[in-house]
Amino acid sequence: MEQNNSDKIKAMRADYIATFGTPEGKRVLADLERVCMYNATTFDKDSHVMAFQEGLRGVYLHITTIMTMPIEKLEAMTKAVGT
Repeated sequence: MEQNNSDKIKAMRADYIATFGTPEGKRVLADLERVCMYNATTFDKDSHVMAFQEGLRGVYLHITTIMTMPIEKLEAMTKAVGT
């Protein structure tokens, strides 16, 4: 039986929490926070560098959003982008 969208989102969230909720995962997430420039400006005079840095930041934001956003909002987001 195929999972519905809500079940897929809940399962993915559980996977993210299982991965990044361990002591090792928390250390990796802390490193990603630094490397992905979460708390730093991504501005650069070179637009290509800035786009790359925003991409890094977007990955970190995606991970933390999946782990922390209420399921209802995640479902609404996935419906809005058609996934």
